[in-house]
Amino acid sequence: MAIPWNDFEEIVTHIYKFAPEATRSDFLDICYANDTSDDVVDGFDALREGVMYKSVEEVKTALQEAGQIAE
Repeated sequence: MAIPWNDFEEIVTHIYKFAPEATRSDFLDICYANDTSDDVVDGFDALREGVMYKSVEEVKTALQEAGQIAE
């Protein structure tokens, strides 16, 4: 189910405060540690495994391409 970008944004921006790059697993780890909503977990889970994302914009684009961000 597609959800608004702002539901993902806090987690994505948080990671880049501490690391220059992140993977799908990094986003999911934060979700599980913070009891994040299932829709957000599902969105991050739709990202390709093993891809290293280097910016907030790369993650947002990947989520859009995966159909996880509501227009």
